[in-house]
Amino acid sequence: MGSHQPDPMTANHMSQFIQSLECSVQLSLQLERTLLDETRAIEMRDPDDLLRVVADKQNLVVQLEAETGKQKQWVELAGHTFTPVGMAKFFASFDQDRRSLDRWSSLRESIARCDRLNQANARLIERDRQRINLTLRILSGDDGFSTTYNLRGSREPGGLRSRSISQA
Repeated sequence: MGSHQPDPMTANHMSQFIQSLECSVQLSLQLERTLLDETRAIEMRDPDDLLRVVADKQNLVVQLEAETGKQKQWVELAGHTFTPVGMAKFFASFDQDRRSLDRWSSLRESIARCDRLNQANARLIERDRQRINLTLRILSGDDGFSTTYNLRGSREPGGLRSRSISQA
C-alpha cells in the first residue's frame, strides 16, 4: 500500500499567493506612476518634490520586495524554484484557469516598464549632473575643454592655469 503525501500547497496557500500577487500588481502600477512623477520632478528641477517622490518610490520598492518574498516562500513550499522555469511549473500545477499566470505576466510587464522608467530617470539625472559640473568648471575658470591664448598670442590649453571669469 503506497502512501500519498498531501500536496503542501493548500487551497488556502494558493489564495494567499493570489492575494499577494494582486497586491504586487497594484504596487507595481503605483510605482510606475511614481516614476512618472519622478520624471516630472527631475525635468522641472524641483528638489523638494523630487525628495518626496524618491521617498515614495523607496517605500513602494520595500513593499514590493516584501510581497516578492512571500510569493517566493509559497512557490518553494509547493516544491518549485522561484525562477522562470519554476514559476512555469508552479502555474501549470496550481493555476488551472490561468488567472494567476495572467496576473504574473502583468506584474512582470509592469516591472519591466518600471525598470525602463527608472533607467531613463537615471540618465536625466546624470545629464543634469554633467551640465552642473560643466557650469561650475566654467564659472571657476576651468572648463577643461577650451583653448585660450596668452598675452603673446600663443595657444594655451585650458585647465589648471585657466582664470576664473572674474579674473579674466
